[in-house]
Amino acid sequence: METKEEIKLKAQCNKCLGETNHILLHKEDQPWDEEIDHGYTIHGSETFNMVKCCGCDSVKLMHASWFSEICDEYGRPIIDINYYPPAISRAEPKWLSELGGLVPNEQMQYVRGLLKEIYSALHNDSRRLAAMGIRALIEHLMIIEVSDNGTFKKNLEAFQQAGYLSGKQREIVEPILEAGHAAIHRGFHPSAEDVLTVVEITESLVETIYVHSKKAEKLKKRVPQRGNT
Repeated sequence: METKEEIKLKAQCNKCLGETNHILLHKEDQPWDEEIDHGYTIHGSETFNMVKCCGCDSVKLMHASWFSEICDEYGRPIIDINYYPPAISRAEPKWLSELGGLVPNEQMQYVRGLLKEIYSALHNDSRRLAAMGIRALIEHLMIIEVSDNGTFKKNLEAFQQAGYLSGKQREIVEPILEAGHAAIHRGFHPSAEDVLTVVEITESLVETIYVHSKKAEKLKKRVPQRGNT
């Protein structure tokens, strides 16, 4: 009995976090055409590939489609590729699952939930939603720690004065807040690189305030006290 030769192709892997070799498990092609006016026909195709990563064995559906009227500068159809589950552009930090245990209260559950929604927006390339979510998250963190002082600027001032931000960190955080405001009110559409930069800084802020501080407290309790000698 002849064995079917494996077909391999490149695809995004959420577990390996990058483009890897995948084995093609099954393929369905669905070409189509439509006459729209006086013999003028448009056409395209949809291809559904069920693939398995050669590195981690995770399985996903890869959907590729093209349309005769959407082409590059050389007249070649542009192929649009989507994955189900959606391709992840950035993995959730490992400490996210620990956050509820380190700071077990309702406010921190809200922070954790909002972070997960931000990652969900990222994975679906909803960059404006991610920027808005990050602004909302930082505002919520400030209100948790220093209460609501009436305006965003006053909250930021109080947050810095309470020691949660250095002067240099504030210079970094302010553009993040401005990006979220611009996405909400001024039609700003951040690039993928813009959003990933904002996410990295926000992760660092949350990790420093809650994860590192709580772990440092636990470490301090375990370290033997110095003697009087």
